[in-house]
Amino acid sequence: MALEEGARSCLLRFRQKLEEDIKPTYLMDHMISDGVMTVDEEERIRTQLTRKDQAGALIELLLRKDNLAYISFYNALVREAYDDLASLLHRDLPHISLNPHKGSSDGSATYVQSMLSEGGIPQRPVVFVSRPELVNRAREKLYRLQKEPGWITVFGMAGSGKSVLAAEAVRDHGIIEDCFPGGVHWLSIGQVDKPDLLVKVQSLCFRLEQSLDSQPLHRPPNSLDEAKERLRFLMLRRYPRSLLILDDIWDSTVLKVFDIHCRVLLTTRNRSLTDSVSGAKHEVEVESGLDENKALEILALYTRINLQALPEEARSIVRECKGSPLVVSLIGALLREKPNRWRYYLCQLQMKQFKRIRKSSSYDYDALDQAMAASIEVLPDEHRDLYKDLTVLQKDVKIPAKVLSVLWDLEPEEVEDILEEFVNKSLLFVDNNSKPYLYYLHDLQIDFLVIIFNPANMVLCCCVCAYLGFLC
Repeated sequence: MALEEGARSCLLRFRQKLEEDIKPTYLMDHMISDGVMTVDEEERIRTQLTRKDQAGALIELLLRKDNLAYISFYNALVREAYDDLASLLHRDLPHISLNPHKGSSDGSATYVQSMLSEGGIPQRPVVFVSRPELVNRAREKLYRLQKEPGWITVFGMAGSGKSVLAAEAVRDHGIIEDCFPGGVHWLSIGQVDKPDLLVKVQSLCFRLEQSLDSQPLHRPPNSLDEAKERLRFLMLRRYPRSLLILDDIWDSTVLKVFDIHCRVLLTTRNRSLTDSVSGAKHEVEVESGLDENKALEILALYTRINLQALPEEARSIVRECKGSPLVVSLIGALLREKPNRWRYYLCQLQMKQFKRIRKSSSYDYDALDQAMAASIEVLPDEHRDLYKDLTVLQKDVKIPAKVLSVLWDLEPEEVEDILEEFVNKSLLFVDNNSKPYLYYLHDLQIDFLVIIFNPANMVLCCCVCAYLGFLC
């Protein structure tokens, strides 16, 4: 599928302005995620001496690519707030047929790919392993939004694969055709203040308006209230059967901006966020770890080693991190560049040297310690102090709330409320099958707590546990 002549002419016509203004590094990250640019192509562009030379090389590459690459480049401009440049390219945005013959698998694939690309949905990671049971669970929830608006919360601890699951769940012809023929629209949020949130909603409104045949509204919304009303109008009147995917939500006040009676899927570490909004609610919990075979498959794909030929350290790495997708991917990416360091990275993991386990272009945090610290930093000060006392917990040991009631000198009911907050924010796990409920930490969380907090009261904690008859 060659690049349409109109799109080619548009790139040539505005080439000088694009070369003067864009920063290719940021744009190429999105294009690699969309699967329209390879890492080798990115590297060749990065070798250019100046930013303008890099921009020229990127435009030259686009001229040799297809319509999907043009659409991806346009979406990258929108995501990086190059609204003026994106508007120049919009008029000649290629139109890919969205009505394939149902019997044509090629047509279905093109239909899905074009819809996801136009909606800014990230492509699969370069290294990807399927989790069919989890994907099917998410799709079953998506079908529940077919008849009425509502919320789907995909939640789990840091690095469990929530965003990859959200993107994979909508990568299906039946889901799009039956449930969301109006499209799926991805918006990455993260930890934002009100001005940054306004910019993100403005960008989303701009993207939705640019996709319409009619002229977009002239002025961007000036406040969050105005942006909410603009988005409400677009989603209910222009995109009534569409899905909005909000990635990496931290604050319930953010969700209120999107409480506009539409269909929303969100990813978060905090399962209780939708308590503050109206409408039907569904949940998908993402388990914290992969099974051993899936985790080993990731290491094999990263290192290009046959699964059966992986060294013995591979299984030790998986066992040490309990199959954490984030840890396995971080170490796999490191081993791709340093294939002789299996023993070294295993030792770093065993010694809790999390700062040495870093590097992932597809994740918001450079290292494992940053990803885990982010969840703790958003706790209220008084609860953060209580959370550090969980260094009392040891691996594979579960304790009831009354242990912490003694340790914290708080009423059992208050302790249960605090523990529920930790569980909702994926900072603690609960065994609901036991009476009373038993609480426990992921091994990585225990290791991280021991590193960042000085467990000066460890002896006292162990005495409390021993007194109550629980092994600590």
